[in-house]
Amino acid sequence: MENFTLDTLTALPLFQGIGKSELTQFSTSVPHRIVQYAEGENLAEQDHPCRQLILAFRGTIGMRTRSDNNRFAFYERLQSPVALQPEALYGITPRYTHTYTAQTDIRALIIPKDGVTLLFSRFEVFRLNMINLLSTYIYRQGRWLWHNLSGNTEKHIVNFIHSRSVYPAGEKILEISMEDLGLQINEPRMNVSRALNRLQKENLVLLKRRKIIIPALEKLIQAF
Repeated sequence: MENFTLDTLTALPLFQGIGKSELTQFSTSVPHRIVQYAEGENLAEQDHPCRQLILAFRGTIGMRTRSDNNRFAFYERLQSPVALQPEALYGITPRYTHTYTAQTDIRALIIPKDGVTLLFSRFEVFRLNMINLLSTYIYRQGRWLWHNLSGNTEKHIVNFIHSRSVYPAGEKILEISMEDLGLQINEPRMNVSRALNRLQKENLVLLKRRKIIIPALEKLIQAF
């Protein structure tokens, strides 16, 4: 594995805590490959089948999610090391729900689905890491249902953005018109416009044409 060592592997999600002898066994007996993605190249696309586990270990990835009606889209960045939607590998509809694009040159470990199945059967630590990752994902999804969604228009906007974020920190970009945002949060367009302008005056968002840029989501959440 060119430019890829066992130490690199132990830093990846799902492989942390696995012994070197097991990692050596993985490198010789489990199908996998190292792939390099150039800036601007897609690693995976929304609604496309998920047939492999992608573990990026170098570079920055842009994640874009479009709504079912194509009226708005949400964008955020992911830093390596990161596993791209392992929850999409199995289940009734094993498809990606986001599009992942290389923002810098990316290097990733790719394991086909049958290779992941081998890892489940042979390596208990990998199996436990996957269970922990999926449990955290399920907990966050369920916990959000009990989040306080009441408040003024600003709070409704913050909740809308927060609920669609994979990571509640860092820069986010929401591509949406004020009218469509109003429909999503059940607020008149005028209320949305006034609320967004107040947030912009507080340097919590930056408004562009059909685009809301949130420089630091954690600051926006803390404000409300």
